[in-house]
Amino acid sequence: MLLTIPHQTLEIGNIHLTPFQPDKYGKSIARMTYKDNSIEFQDVSILTPPLRVNYYNPDSSRLSLDLSDQYNFQVKLNTLQEYLISTFYTHQQSFLNHTNCTSHIIRDLFHFLLNDSNLTLYIFPRSIIKKKDGTEIKMSDLKEGDMIRCIIRFQGILQISNKYGTKLRLQHSIPALWLIS
Repeated sequence: MLLTIPHQTLEIGNIHLTPFQPDKYGKSIARMTYKDNSIEFQDVSILTPPLRVNYYNPDSSRLSLDLSDQYNFQVKLNTLQEYLISTFYTHQQSFLNHTNCTSHIIRDLFHFLLNDSNLTLYIFPRSIIKKKDGTEIKMSDLKEGDMIRCIIRFQGILQISNKYGTKLRLQHSIPALWLIS
């Protein structure tokens, strides 16, 4: 059983980042934790509100969701993105070994999941979606306009370095997904 934070009670100020460390695959990740007065999570798992499917592309494992009807959730995710930019800007020496990057440069390092009112998540085509009646379907059976709820588990910020430079990506997984209509 995975403990989650309902989107309504998520407080961005309770999210903290650890310094970059290698994960079990050798990738460099700054882990996210969630701490409040009563509980501490080693990642940030959020139960979403109902979200409308824009599309699912099984070739790229990309799920695009419309947040235009969920303004408060959209604001929280945007606030999370701005918090991450601010944290990396303020602590750029310890996170990135830089001292003179502007906030614009830091922002450009990030590949974010939220763009305006569209949320992009990545989930394997063979992942299972639970339906209200207890039956299951595959991700590839999702259609435009379907309404879903899911758990988004944010593990941290992945640092990707190659010949073109460094990029930062919000590492996530979708441990549970429900089709609600």
